[in-house]
Amino acid sequence: MADTRNEGSHFFDMEAPPDPRVAVADPSKGTRPDFVVPYFGGRVEQHDLVSNPESDGIRLSIFRVEPGTVFPRHTHNVDYIEFVLEGEVHYGNKVVHRGGGVFRKAGTPYTFMAGPAGAVIADFRAHTFYTTEWLDDPADWPAHRDWMEPATPSS
Repeated sequence: MADTRNEGSHFFDMEAPPDPRVAVADPSKGTRPDFVVPYFGGRVEQHDLVSNPESDGIRLSIFRVEPGTVFPRHTHNVDYIEFVLEGEVHYGNKVVHRGGGVFRKAGTPYTFMAGPAGAVIADFRAHTFYTTEWLDDPADWPAHRDWMEPATPSS
């Protein structure tokens, strides 16, 4: 396959396998803590559509998130946009449905949970590489929600 990275156009499809020329396995450059992968254990699938590892340029990823998956409180070191393509995402008391999204400045703490049908989220960043800072002790991270069970009121 010819290297087309320097071509003016790069076509992609969120249903197609990731293009190895643009997929970056670890955008944190090896800084992802060991406790993250087991917590999400098969609940989140990331599909990189566009990234620029040579220049740290624009990145577009699609995240498929299982129903009730909780992302504990964290921040990122870059600005970004999340756009909900399917399902819904609960950001505290704000529910964002298909077609809605959020712009978040670097350093803004947040948490979210996928709705009862899960969610598909497009994640846009001006950088291929970024860091995530998890703000709470992993021992205190909440369990993922079983949408078959009624919500437990918070105290």
